[in-house]
Formats: sequence, C-alpha cells, structure tokens
Amino acid sequence: MKCPGQDTQYWGADAVYETTCPKCGGPIEFFKDESSRKCRKCGEKVLNPKMDFGCAVYCKFAAQCLGADMPPELLAKRSDLLKDRAATEVKKFLGRNFKRIGRMLKVVEYSGKIQKSEGGDPAIVTLAASLSAIAGISSGGEKPGEFSAEDEASARTILSNAGAPDEVTRQVLSILINPGGQGDSVNLRCVSDAIRIAEAAEAMKNGQPAAGGEPLFTETGRKLLEEVLTGAR
Repeated sequence: MKCPGQDTQYWGADAVYETTCPKCGGPIEFFKDESSRKCRKCGEKVLNPKMDFGCAVYCKFAAQCLGADMPPELLAKRSDLLKDRAATEVKKFLGRNFKRIGRMLKVVEYSGKIQKSEGGDPAIVTLAASLSAIAGISSGGEKPGEFSAEDEASARTILSNAGAPDEVTRQVLSILINPGGQGDSVNLRCVSDAIRIAEAAEAMKNGQPAAGGEPLFTETGRKLLEEVLTGAR
C-alpha cells in the first residue's frame, strides 16, 4: 500500500511550491514529496522546508521513502526511539527478573560513558549493552554467560520487534556472540568493558572479590572500573 501522503492522486494545488536557497538566495521549486533538491544557482543541497518528517521517526519504511536525505536530527530521533523500544522489549523478555534488569541498566550506563570518550556508534553500543542482559536466559541459565544460539534467536526477535534494520541487527549480534570481546571494533570494546565493570561491581556488592583476568580494552573503562570499585568498597 502506498502512503496516501505520497500518492499524487491526493495532491492539491499546493503540491508544488517555491522556496529560497539559504546559501545564495536563488529560487528552488519543490514538489511536496521531495525531501531535498540542489539549488540550480549554487549547487547547495536544500531540505524541503514544508515537508513533515515526523512520521519518519517511527515508520519502518522511512529509509525507502526518504533515502539518504533524512536530516541528522531525524536520524538522531530514530536512533533514540530504537534504543527505547529495544530496552522495553528486553524488559518484557526478562519479566520480573529485576536483578537482570538492574544489571542491564548498569551495563547501558557504563557503556555510554565509555563510548562517549572512546568513540563508536552510540546506538549500536546501547543496543548491544541492553541485549547483553539476556545471555544465558534462553538456555535456562540464571548467571550471565556466553551468548548461546538460543539467546541469539531471542535477540533477533527483540530487535525485530523494536524495528531495528538488518544491518543494525548484524552489528549488534556480532558484538554479543563474540567470545571474550576480542576484536578491533570500538563498539565491541565499549560493551565488553561495560559488562566486565558491571560484573566486578556486582561481585563487590555481594562481598566477593572482583574477578581478575585480562585488563580492560579501553583507558576510559579502566578508569571507570577503578571509580566503580572504589565507590562499592
């Protein structure tokens, strides 16, 4: 079914209008369904000032409709909506397992702090951090562990329900199923460090020594671990 707003049979006299290029002041004629046009005078790419991009925040067909012309602020809103939807789906999946939910929130918090300093894609990092909470659940385990095939299937369902594009799902799963967090991806290093910090903080809170092992991957993670453990003592 074609979106009625994009179907020319529903258009009126106001479907074509003229605006001014913000760079050179030249005239630009828009059709109402065009997200952008290049100014014939100076070549500047100008977004359609009358186009309502609101539906593209939640519509799963926005990429096909608008292509690569979606404004950065719209892309940011879509990213935030996806992260919120995924977190809600994870909480639904975990049900009354409040311990896992609390741990998820901590991993998301730590990964966000690390990503802010180390770089990477904030959406991919947050989604992987949220979904790390389901590790071991699908296979009947109560303690977080490696991501099993059952967990991967559950994660795919959660991401699908949240409306994640295929490429986002691929990147998130590549982090979750990577044993030990080994790899060159900055997204992977952010999430891996956040998980290990959350595990160490939980151990200290329960009166157990923080697990040893290999150093964390990021400098920000190492500093954050020290801060977290100092506060837990």
